[in-house]
Amino acid sequence: MVAVRVPGTLLPALGSADTNQGYPRQDFDMARIETYAGEMKNEIAQLADSYEFRPYFYVSAAASEALQTVFRNRVAKFLAFAREQPDKAVFILARDEKSRLKGFAAAEILDFDTKILRIPSGRIPFCVVGSSARESYPTSRPIADALMGAALGWLRNERVVFTTLRTAAPELPVIHAAEASGFRLIDNGITALFHKDCFTNFQQEGYDIRLFEYRDLDTILEITRDAFIQDRFHLDPRIPYETAEEFKQLWVRRCCTQPRDQEWVLVAERKGLVKGYFQYEYNREFSEATGIGLHDYGPAAVARDRSALGAYYALLSYAVADSVRRGAPYAMTRVPFGIQPILKLTLRLGPAFMTNDLTFHHWRG
Repeated sequence: MVAVRVPGTLLPALGSADTNQGYPRQDFDMARIETYAGEMKNEIAQLADSYEFRPYFYVSAAASEALQTVFRNRVAKFLAFAREQPDKAVFILARDEKSRLKGFAAAEILDFDTKILRIPSGRIPFCVVGSSARESYPTSRPIADALMGAALGWLRNERVVFTTLRTAAPELPVIHAAEASGFRLIDNGITALFHKDCFTNFQQEGYDIRLFEYRDLDTILEITRDAFIQDRFHLDPRIPYETAEEFKQLWVRRCCTQPRDQEWVLVAERKGLVKGYFQYEYNREFSEATGIGLHDYGPAAVARDRSALGAYYALLSYAVADSVRRGAPYAMTRVPFGIQPILKLTLRLGPAFMTNDLTFHHWRG
């Protein structure tokens, strides 16, 4: 087998035939990397349970055991996906010299992104290196380097050109491993959590708020145009502006015309004219695991005129109040840090600042 040496990793060359699920078993400086195509086993579950930055780790009201269940379920689901479609996904293990599991990662090909971007696209949905409370940075970093290199090696073998990674901002070993592997920081998002006892009551701000009707679609898509210039697709200079716009148009159209169960789109109307919209939905994954009702807030945009911020504030205020009416004491929203006016309005409604995450892009070649 022919291999290329990269700092901290050993990546298979393109076209190599000696592979195991797209990536060979190899020895690294401080980690042995291998792919795994079986079901969830105890050592993987135990490492997942010890991982500090599991999904929703910042929600203190949720029991630790429930959050462990959320992450274990995600890992188990990905393992099943990798077994069923090994040409679409891979699960990677990192072991030390005594064969003890020290980390795991995943990589997958994204068909929808590939179709829209017209570029072979993939994602590293998680890269787990022990627990920051138990592993020091000098110990964790080489494991993160090895896992990151292995994931990118598999994606390279699959001819993926564009790869996305999102991780919690405090996860320094993974962040530094990503940077060393050629990822570039694109987006910094802040997550705010609303609770029914802490938010400001609904403030109408001169707008009538109602649910989306099909007659609103053309106006909503026009409002969407040029409204998301701070999202990760628009901020990446290698993605054409027209492609980033197409992505958002399709996303918003789907929310409006093909809503999932317990998903809604609100419309802000003033003097008979639609001035903005706001999508939100019931978070079934979190709520069923923890027993705590939670709504997620998604795409929102307002018309580009002097009343725009008032429309957003009215929509957000109504959505928070409606979440409580629907029986969910919590609501969660992610705001890109670069959109300061929206961030300030969000904080006016009294959420708790919970965490921030970083989004990275990697381009091959």
